[in-house]
Amino acid sequence: MRTTRKAKPLSSNLETFLKDATRVVVIGMGNELRGDDAVGLEIVRNLKNHQSPRLTVYEGHMTPEAFIAPACSLKPSHLLIIDAAELKRRPGTWRLLSREEIQTGLFTTHYLPATAVADELSHRCGTKVAFLGVQPKSREITFSRSPECIHAAQGIATLLRKLVDHLSP
Repeated sequence: MRTTRKAKPLSSNLETFLKDATRVVVIGMGNELRGDDAVGLEIVRNLKNHQSPRLTVYEGHMTPEAFIAPACSLKPSHLLIIDAAELKRRPGTWRLLSREEIQTGLFTTHYLPATAVADELSHRCGTKVAFLGVQPKSREITFSRSPECIHAAQGIATLLRKLVDHLSP
């Protein structure tokens, strides 16, 4: 993946988060019936063939809390929750979000607030948790994803694969 000037700080934020990772779990969230809201699911689907002892992915759909126990059983050092987020940017733009941004509603949550899921994961698993938000183009009722979000999903998955491949054993 070619990193542009604009994308470089984004990838370096993710690289910084994963710096001391030994085992990473990624939970993709989203509603497949709402277009780009499913971008988190697209990312984990792009990662499925790359799972390894250092990387496990789950399709959390609208209930990521269902994956707390399975994720904790793996004893991950880092956990990344990915979902569509209203970033007020161009479709396909992504970034790691702070807890404050999630609490003010940038992160699209589903049944439980994403911060509640993160708190439970952190408490039960003792893991570092981060949120990655991707700007959707449309959340209309459709199975289709925008080209911008499809491209972002592929790029994020490629970056995650690259970063996980370079983790210390």
